[in-house]
Amino acid sequence: MERTITVTGTGRLSLPPDTIQMHLTLTAKHPEYAAAMQAAESRFAALQTALGDAGIPAEQLRTEHYHVDTEYQHLPDENGNYRQVFTGYICRHTLMLELELDLKQLGRILSAAEQSGAEPEFGIAFTLRDQDAVHEKLLKLAAEQARRDAEILASAAGASLGSLVAVRYRDDTPQPAAGGVMLRAAKMCDAAAITPEKITSEESAGFVWELI
Repeated sequence: MERTITVTGTGRLSLPPDTIQMHLTLTAKHPEYAAAMQAAESRFAALQTALGDAGIPAEQLRTEHYHVDTEYQHLPDENGNYRQVFTGYICRHTLMLELELDLKQLGRILSAAEQSGAEPEFGIAFTLRDQDAVHEKLLKLAAEQARRDAEILASAAGASLGSLVAVRYRDDTPQPAAGGVMLRAAKMCDAAAITPEKITSEESAGFVWELI
């Protein structure tokens, strides 16, 4: 009967982020469709100009979502019955900006956005740019840990490791987490007060060896 040992190894890393991902949402409302579109375009142009003055090229600001919704309110009539009343159009333009982690530059961007008049809502995430390199390192650490544990167990059982029979891995683990904050342009905080946390991530894989 063939003897084998199966061990699961887990690689863990805790790394400081090196990238800022900013998601900016511009919102414009107006009873008329054309006026809502014009207001949205004006907000975008104002933000683009302000960020350009802060050193951000126009092509670096990319659109993620752009959609227009109708807005209604439930209002009572003379009999006290509520009915839907059309109040206008809402245009939401969500953009993404990715840059190297530089809190001074982030402060300049926040200040420029506040002064632009565009009043964007910000989502700021801190992440790692080279996710593939992190993924590769985690798998190597998982394999190294699994082999160390397997050698210890085999030795304790009076055996030695033989050939590697199988590797079991499911590539459905989440990407490394990213920490972030939400801000409104009218209430920007001092970027110098932001201290990004390290990003902790892990990968696991199972290994099967022969015992000899």
